[in-house]
Amino acid sequence: MIFGISHNDVILYVLVFARVASAIAILPILGSQSYPVQAKIGLSVLFSLVLAPTLKTSVVPEASSVLFLLMNISKEITVGLLLGFLASMLFAGIELAGQLIAIQMGFGMVNVLDPQSFQQVSIISQVKVLIASMLFIAIDGHHFLLEGLHQSFTAVPLLGAKFPREIYEINMHIAAMIFISAVKIGAPVIVTLLLTSVSLGLIARAVPQMNVFFVGMPLKIGIGMAAMSFSLSFFAYAFRTFFGQFKIEYMSLIRLLGH
Repeated sequence: MIFGISHNDVILYVLVFARVASAIAILPILGSQSYPVQAKIGLSVLFSLVLAPTLKTSVVPEASSVLFLLMNISKEITVGLLLGFLASMLFAGIELAGQLIAIQMGFGMVNVLDPQSFQQVSIISQVKVLIASMLFIAIDGHHFLLEGLHQSFTAVPLLGAKFPREIYEINMHIAAMIFISAVKIGAPVIVTLLLTSVSLGLIARAVPQMNVFFVGMPLKIGIGMAAMSFSLSFFAYAFRTFFGQFKIEYMSLIRLLGH
């Protein structure tokens, strides 16, 4: 024991840090690549320092070898990555909704660099994600993720994680939920643009001399932007509903990992 810190305390902190750091690395907003790495590490260190003393009752066996310790660290990293990955799926639905709208507006090939993932995404997806990020912070979504990470140590004790087959079923259910939610979130704009396309098709049949493609492109962009503006309140409502469903699935995964 050095400075009142036992060997068991060191192992406990390392295991806690492994789970916390791996989760924070890919959490929405906090895991953004534009977020400084030093800040992520600092937040992980501080969060682990706060959590570790509350887990003093956790049974942490003495590390009989370096291999034993590395195997258990990798296990905790896997738990953290699963929690972080599920949380990142929350914004995947928003990006998909934006992509569906962009295709209808004619922006399917117009991409910008996403500062969170450093990947090329449609410009409409980027707008939707930025709005969703503000809503996410406004409804204390980041607090829920950190609280969920804290509760994971109660539901899934250190070295007690299990990976049953039901995890794959939950992932499939989440993928289906994301697609359905993406269609719901983008429904007002998608339906409006679809009706616009049908109207332009009818006009093209009625007035063959008219260059519908030349007129339709700016018209669909204008109508799409107007529809997005008028449907902001619906977007906020749909996102809150989507987040409510996400919280249920998030806690279900945590409980499943502990059984």
